[in-house]
Amino acid sequence: MLVANMVETLPVIDALHQKSSVTAIALHPTSGHLLIGNKDGLVQCIDVKSEGNAVLSKIHVNSKIVDLGWSTNKIVILDETNGLHVYSLDAEEIWTSEFDAGGAQLSVGKQILALDGIGTLRQYTLDGQEYNMVHRDVRSFATSNDSVFLILENQTVAKTDDQLNIVFHRIQRGDIGEDIVAAGAGAGQTWFVAREGHALVPGEEEALELEVYSEESLLHRRELNGRVKATTADALGLYLGLDNGDVLSLNDEHLDDLISFDYPIQSLNLIESTLIIGTWFYIYGFDIQTKNIIWQVEHKGMIEGIEIDESGRMAFFGEDQNDWTGAEPVGICDVNQERIEVDPSFLQGWFEEEMVEVETNPEIVYRNVDDFTNLLSEEEQQSYKQSMQELEIGLDSLTAAMNEEISSQSVDETEDDLEDLLQFLHEDADEVLLPKAYAGENQAIRLHDAETAIVTLDGSQSSDPQDRIQSWSWLDGTGREISNEAKVRVKLSPGIHDFELRVFDSDGGMTSDSLQITIESSGS
Repeated sequence: MLVANMVETLPVIDALHQKSSVTAIALHPTSGHLLIGNKDGLVQCIDVKSEGNAVLSKIHVNSKIVDLGWSTNKIVILDETNGLHVYSLDAEEIWTSEFDAGGAQLSVGKQILALDGIGTLRQYTLDGQEYNMVHRDVRSFATSNDSVFLILENQTVAKTDDQLNIVFHRIQRGDIGEDIVAAGAGAGQTWFVAREGHALVPGEEEALELEVYSEESLLHRRELNGRVKATTADALGLYLGLDNGDVLSLNDEHLDDLISFDYPIQSLNLIESTLIIGTWFYIYGFDIQTKNIIWQVEHKGMIEGIEIDESGRMAFFGEDQNDWTGAEPVGICDVNQERIEVDPSFLQGWFEEEMVEVETNPEIVYRNVDDFTNLLSEEEQQSYKQSMQELEIGLDSLTAAMNEEISSQSVDETEDDLEDLLQFLHEDADEVLLPKAYAGENQAIRLHDAETAIVTLDGSQSSDPQDRIQSWSWLDGTGREISNEAKVRVKLSPGIHDFELRVFDSDGGMTSDSLQITIESSGS
């Protein structure tokens, strides 16, 4: 029994933090290997069963990853520009097929199906042999064990065998046409077409409908209250997620409302009697028999993809669609774990990165810091003293040598030497361009029913004309380094907080920028 204001969730969720936005994932059905592809064309293979989620390999294809898949233990990649690639686990390319229009959709089963950007559907054997049979003007497709369902540009649906030979062609309905929203495998041996009529549909036709077929025969039609966004099926029923937030089940000819949410349903998965629902920033475990939510998980981004392997391990990703925040993490959990009750605010704990506590004691923040040596470690202080001694000795020797040189040379000779030196520097010296540190704009934040604020310091917009940024260093108002990452989250109490960002290039060159954040209490 749930306590008021408490929810049930899964107890252990690993956060795989990313440096670039995730665009596709693929979880191996048995091995525990997870593929993560991002917008920059990087694919990582991660062993999620290992301690620390070890990275097994990295593959760069230099174009946004559209989709990923597994062919036994081979990695299948579809990217936005180049096309289809197959790699080994140790990142060795096995074969590739380039598309002039790039990739759009991928399916890996008994064969590999790849749709390009202009609607050409190709099929390959697992070892890279391309079939002669292709289909053009394809908008999207779905697969089952022995069939492929093609939604064509002319809004018709072609059902094919597993070799893409058409066995049935569903033509358009109505005098003014329609849009095909979805098509795919239904319960048992059935299949479905979800359609939408254009504007006002004449006669007895409904604007939004679901058609259910067996082989080539239409079994029945059912009216829908929204567009189909996600589907899943087993031997007993077909489950539909709509853009109005409804989740429906179709058993035999009975279309039932299961549950409704405030936002469109983005994904549906089925594990025995549990329906896994992705909507907005949440994933819900819904018991089909009791029609109750039995657990929920919150993500930092809006759910875009969920993968579940045979053991019940679940991987998921999402995007908050905010260019000013960092990339959202990939979550890993086990849906078979015993659930725990938590306050809803604790649902975010799994993806929260470690925060830096910033010193807010005024006596410390505003103390005299002219003598910075107290900020150094004992070893650094010794090194500093030795350097200063060596510098003093060197300066004395240099001064003596200069006095001797000046006394033995004429003014004219000195001027000639200076001109030669300047000319040498002008002709032969490389131009030195320092990086440009950018700490961001000053901020003013008002607290609402809270004692502290969590703020992200973001120096990732710093630049270097020669692309040589080596490291970042964030310092608080006391001169204490709080992070050497481009971004850091800090917890701040009411008051004025000063920060300095230092950016270093590979040659040791450095520039800095400052940032002031004012935290106002709710009562001020």
